[in-house]
Amino acid sequence: MFRRILCFIPVLLWIGSTLIGAQPKTGKQTVSFESLPCHIVARAYPNDFPGADSNYHSLTAASDGNIYFSLNTHNSSFGVRLYRFDPKTEQTTLLGKIDEVLKEPASEYMPQGKIHTPLFEHKGKLWFATHTSFYSSGELPGIDTGGRKTYPGGHFMNYDLKTGEFQDLAKVFDNEGIITAILDPKNEVFYGLTWPSGLFISYNINKADLRYWGAVQGRGEWGQHPFEWDRICRTLGVDPDGIVYGSTMDGAIWKYDPAEFRPIRFLEGLDLTHLPFAQSTEETLKGDFQYNWRVIEWNPSTDSFWGIQWETTSLFEFIPKTGYLRTVADLRPEAYRGQPRNPEISQLGFMIGPKNTIFYLAHGPAVVMKNKPEVQSALYLITYQIDSDTYTNHGPIFTENMDRVFFSESIAIGPDDCIYTVAWVEVSDPKRIQTLQAARKSGAPAETEKMVYEMQLVRLPQWQEFVK
Repeated sequence: MFRRILCFIPVLLWIGSTLIGAQPKTGKQTVSFESLPCHIVARAYPNDFPGADSNYHSLTAASDGNIYFSLNTHNSSFGVRLYRFDPKTEQTTLLGKIDEVLKEPASEYMPQGKIHTPLFEHKGKLWFATHTSFYSSGELPGIDTGGRKTYPGGHFMNYDLKTGEFQDLAKVFDNEGIITAILDPKNEVFYGLTWPSGLFISYNINKADLRYWGAVQGRGEWGQHPFEWDRICRTLGVDPDGIVYGSTMDGAIWKYDPAEFRPIRFLEGLDLTHLPFAQSTEETLKGDFQYNWRVIEWNPSTDSFWGIQWETTSLFEFIPKTGYLRTVADLRPEAYRGQPRNPEISQLGFMIGPKNTIFYLAHGPAVVMKNKPEVQSALYLITYQIDSDTYTNHGPIFTENMDRVFFSESIAIGPDDCIYTVAWVEVSDPKRIQTLQAARKSGAPAETEKMVYEMQLVRLPQWQEFVK
């Protein structure tokens, strides 16, 4: 009980400062460990892939009682790998090296370095897509291949939970990865967005039919700054009627309706630029203000979408049938709430869980600890209970060894009711640091390039500890 009361103190302090008109500080901040009102202790599980440096969205709790996740790499000598974790035995199993599964070995091709899509379970299989992770200057597909074949394009794939077999379903154009996807289980159609061109694609499962529907974001990330460039949407949404929704950096919402002759059109009268709680001339004029949503999810309890905006982390509700869009909450740690631009932006570790509660892993002020190096941020668990309009920051996450968990882009609730994520965890052992640095000699995500870390599956306490 004492822990819970302390967790509410920062919220009350923030509300008080807002009421008296205090202007929030801008930019990143830090907090000392001793000053934390609460924190979370989690268990981290090692893996066999020191070259792993990221995970984006690819984590799920399957019906067979296991946790499935990918480990991505920006080292072009390897491809992405898919793993299974058994919560009962706490054993992790490598299921496949995707470059080898696809018969596109990294020794001959620029590899499939990522699974950047969620893992969708349907009819006993996990459905996902592959993406590139090797970039040239300007974060475009790598051209200097070192004599290998260029990136062959992203694949739609699935994995059979019973047989352990992978199936290669379809491949897109060369030098185009599949950066996000959504499965329509009712109509059995798999949708995706390519990167960097932002081509909207569909794969009919029953007909084994891949189709291109054109670009939905102009020239996408191929375009020149500042007039032709548009950050590709990282999450698609699908409603029960099979209509797919996406967004653009300029705040527009587009939809794909398979029942219409011209299936793609932009919605009129709705604008994501109106979502932020605050605006600032200084922040807006910096450029590249990304108004598209970072993540969105259909909520059957409210018959609407819930999501967070990319740049501001504004929690919003979107009701397509009535053409309604509203801002609900500022879903970030208190130190950054109220700022026109969230210095940590928004993350993919977002889900609507039990008791109509949103569980979100937010990046916030770094925790300063004695005899430990600087870290760029900290990872906080935030819950928002929709029915009671209750926001709670449960504090930053640490491992049992008190290593700081400082970055994450995934979340799932397992069959044991524990919350899982694949996270960036700081490393203290000098020998392990050397091993990791050698394994990542050819690159790492720009978000974490200043920190030596290890990718680990992290298990938090059961969700009931965080929801009343």
